[in-house]
Amino acid sequence: MEYRLSPEHPFPAAVDDTIVLYRTLLRNNISPSQLHIMGDSPSDGLALLTIQALITHQLPVPRGVIVLSPWADLSTSNESYTRNQKVHVMLSIKGAKWTASQVLDPNQSQISLSDPLISPRFGSFKGFPPMYVTVGTAEILEDDSREVVKKAQEARVDVTFEAGLHLMHVYSLFFTDFPEARNTLHNINQWIQKIFTE
Repeated sequence: MEYRLSPEHPFPAAVDDTIVLYRTLLRNNISPSQLHIMGDSPSDGLALLTIQALITHQLPVPRGVIVLSPWADLSTSNESYTRNQKVHVMLSIKGAKWTASQVLDPNQSQISLSDPLISPRFGSFKGFPPMYVTVGTAEILEDDSREVVKKAQEARVDVTFEAGLHLMHVYSLFFTDFPEARNTLHNINQWIQKIFTE
């Protein structure tokens, strides 16, 4: 889907857009049981924020959520931001901090980037549908994924987690290049089929 982007449209424009779309689907008789929400990197954070917002608004959640290397902590406080910065070939801590700084407009300086309405890692995962989370162990967002999995499991969410050893950010998108990526996409496909038959 297309959603409004910052800095022209700062927080919470993107989440508002996803909720409007979701409500439109429901009004058009699309059952939540027919839907999965999926994203990669920043749009993964948006996917998680969307589920949290749906629960807050007491709307039915989709059948499942799939996140590939989620950026779930815009405060960049996890240890992997420094541990993996020398091996991460796509993102840098400097770039992540600059991007995060664009989410809020100057009038929102009182809002912290660790606010759960901005960084889903700090929010609640209670009531989430089944989740599939993937991440490469050679990326600065590795610990974001691990924190999401940990919090979801603590909330008794059914979580499947796949870590690509020594692999890059959103490695599963590079299925034409890596057999590991093809294997992960196969696993996700199998997981979706399993979820729909339960």
